[in-house]
Amino acid sequence: MPLLLLAAIVMAPVWINDHRLARMVGRIQAYPLPSGTDFGYFDPQVEVSGDSGDCWYTIRFELSTERPVQEVLNHYRQAKIEDPDGDLGDYDVAAFTLFDEPGTPVVDDTSVTNSVIINLDGMYDDTWMDMRCY
Repeated sequence: MPLLLLAAIVMAPVWINDHRLARMVGRIQAYPLPSGTDFGYFDPQVEVSGDSGDCWYTIRFELSTERPVQEVLNHYRQAKIEDPDGDLGDYDVAAFTLFDEPGTPVVDDTSVTNSVIINLDGMYDDTWMDMRCY
C-alpha cells in the first residue's frame, strides 16, 4: 500500500498536466473548422517534453480539406484557443502536408491536398514536479 501511495504522489503532476492538455485538445476540436474541412482519421496526438523544469507540448492533428494548405494554416494561426495556462493563442502553429503524395496537384508551388497535419507547439507553467519536464 505505501508503494501505491508513493506512485500516485509521483504521478499526480503528470496526470494533472495531461488533464490540462486534454482540455486544450477538446477546445481545439470544438473550434469551428474551415469550410470544406473535417478532422482526419486519427485522434489528436499530444507530446510533452522539457528541460530544467520547462515543459513544452506539441498537439498534432490531421485534417481532411478541400481548402489550400495556407488557408487552413492561417485559420489556426488567427484562432485564439485557450492554452493549458489559460492564455489565448500563446502557442506556435505549423502545417505539414505530403507534396509527393500520388495525385496531389501542385499549383504555384503550393500543394492542393486533402490531408493537412497541424502542429500547435507551446509551453506551460506550473509543472510542479512533472518528471517529463526535467
